[in-house]
Amino acid sequence: MDNEFLMLFLEIGAIDLKGDDSKLEKLRLTAKDLAAVLRKAPAKTPSFTMVAADPHITATDLTVEEAMTALRKQWETVANAFSSRPVGILRAILLDAIVQAAREDDAIAVAFVNTARNVLAHSETSDEAEIWREAVSEIETKVDARAESEWATPETITVEALSYTPPAARSVTHQAPSVDRAALQAKIYSAAGPWGPTTPNPHQPSSPQPWALDFANKMSVAIAETVESVVGELAPAPADLSGPLSSLTKAVTLHVEKALASFSGATAGLQRRTNLLWWKEALYSPSYHASYLDLPVFEAAALMALDLHEQVPTYSPASVSAFLKEAIRCLPTEKDDEGNSGREAGALVSEARTVATMQPFRTLAAQYAPAPVGRGLLLSVIGHPLDQASFEGASLRALSGVDASTKMTPSEWGTFLFRELQTARATNSNAAKPSKKK
Repeated sequence: MDNEFLMLFLEIGAIDLKGDDSKLEKLRLTAKDLAAVLRKAPAKTPSFTMVAADPHITATDLTVEEAMTALRKQWETVANAFSSRPVGILRAILLDAIVQAAREDDAIAVAFVNTARNVLAHSETSDEAEIWREAVSEIETKVDARAESEWATPETITVEALSYTPPAARSVTHQAPSVDRAALQAKIYSAAGPWGPTTPNPHQPSSPQPWALDFANKMSVAIAETVESVVGELAPAPADLSGPLSSLTKAVTLHVEKALASFSGATAGLQRRTNLLWWKEALYSPSYHASYLDLPVFEAAALMALDLHEQVPTYSPASVSAFLKEAIRCLPTEKDDEGNSGREAGALVSEARTVATMQPFRTLAAQYAPAPVGRGLLLSVIGHPLDQASFEGASLRALSGVDASTKMTPSEWGTFLFRELQTARATNSNAAKPSKKK
C-alpha cells in the first residue's frame, strides 16, 4: 500500500495536531487540492519540492503562501490555531501532494526525483531523512520502470507475420468450343468430288493427280478454317492484376516498415549506451565543438551536463546521473592552494552567466526556465539577466535553495545542472523541443 506521507510526519512528531482527526482530514484535503494544482501545472514541481525539503524556508515564500491559501480553503480558522504560520505543516502537505501527483504523472515524477536529489544534498532534513528517503525511493523506482522501456535491449526481436489477405478468386464461366461436324463433313465431301454441296471438286477420282491437288487445297482450307475458328474462341480474356499486386505491395511495405521499427526500437537502448560510452571516452563537446580537456574543469563539467542531457531522453534511469559523475571525474581536477577541488556556488553561478564557453548552456536555460520569481531552478538565475546581488549570499539561496558559500566539486556541479535540465524538460512545455544549437 502507498505510504501517506502526512502520517509519517505525524509519527515522527514533525507536526502536532493534538490528536484531532478533523484537523488531519483538513490537511489531507489540502494535500489533495495541491496535488490537483500540480497536475495542472507540472512546472511548479521544482519549487514545491525545494520548499518542502527546506526546514529554513521563509514564511513569506511564494510557494508557502500558495500552500497556506489552499489550507485556508479547508480550514478557515487555521490562523487562530497557530501562533505563526505553520511552515512545518505546510512542508509536510507539499511533500504529500507532490508524491500523490507523481504517482499519476511520470513527468512530475522525473522532476521530483531530480530536484529532490539536488536539494537534499544541501538541506538540513536529518529528522525527516527517512521520510524523504522513502518518498524518493518510491518515485525513483517508478521513473526507472518507465525508463526501462526506452533503455532496455531485448534478447530477441519478434516480428509479426506478414498480414495479407489475397483477393477472392473470380469465378469465370467457360464453355468449351465445339466443331460443327456437319459443316466440316460437307466441306470434305465437296473436296472429294463434284457431288459435294459446298464448292464441289469438279474432278472424278479416275483422274487422280488433278483431283488430288484440288482435294488437298480444298481440304486444307476446310480444316484450317475450322481449327482457326476453334482456336479463336479459346483465346483467354485479358486479366487485370494491378489491384491484387498493388495490395500485395502495400502489405509487404507495411510489413517491412514494422520489422525495421521493431529492430530500431529494440536496439535503441543498446545504441544509446554505445554512443554514451563513445562520448565519455572521446571527451569531446558537440555543443561547443571542442575537447572538454581544453576547457576549465568547471566549465567542462557544465557543458558535459548539457551534452549528456541532449543525448538521453527525459525518462532516464537514476544511473545516468552516476554515469555523468564518473565521466566528469575523468577530467583533470583543478585544486586551490590548500588542495581543495571545490568552488563556491556563487562564483560558479557568476561564471556560468558570463563566460563565452557557457553560451550554449545559457541559451537552453533561458528556454527551459522562466525568469526567477521565488524559489525555483538555478537555470532561471543562469539563463536570465539579473543584477549581481541576486545571486550572492541569501539572495541566491532564496531563489534556488543553494547558499552562495556552498562548495561543489566539478562532478557535483555538473550533476546538479544535469538534474535541473532533466527536471525542466519533463515539466515545462517550452522544453519539449529544445532548439538546435550551433
